[in-house]
Amino acid sequence: MNSDFYTNNRLLIAFASALVVLIHLLFEYFHGGVVTHYFMQEGSLPGISNWWGLISFPVLVWIVLLRIEKRKRSSSQKIEQSSTILYRLFSGILFGVVVSYLFSIESNILDYLMLGLFGLSIFIPLYYGEYLVGFTLGTMYVFGANIPIIGGLVLLFILFALNRLPRFIYSFVQSKIRR
Repeated sequence: MNSDFYTNNRLLIAFASALVVLIHLLFEYFHGGVVTHYFMQEGSLPGISNWWGLISFPVLVWIVLLRIEKRKRSSSQKIEQSSTILYRLFSGILFGVVVSYLFSIESNILDYLMLGLFGLSIFIPLYYGEYLVGFTLGTMYVFGANIPIIGGLVLLFILFALNRLPRFIYSFVQSKIRR
């Protein structure tokens, strides 16, 4: 795959992501209606309809593609491999499918899976946007597009802090010791 595929076809990829959401929404519409998720699962509180996914998911994909392009331009390695980007995307999809399944069967294993993710993020940078897009795709059937985007953004912030904070503290302590 050409290394500039993502940058040259941003509009096509964003349109394809909107098409994926539209197919999901049409499936929901013809199988009982499009779901609205309410805050704290209380029907008297405001809700977020899955229709908003037609806007939020393609915008997320567009922003992630812009970030990939920016990373490629500023990278010291010159070009980030397309296989790495696809690996991150498919890892996010797999994680999202597992989270959706464990949530739907109300398993306690989900708690340990999230703790394992936090522990793994100390050693591996899991805060890239490709993981968020994959996670959203993997959880879209159960949660729609909006809840995984909101929850995934919070999760990415936590994963970023868990990955970068120990390195920052270590370098800070090392600089103080060297003085």
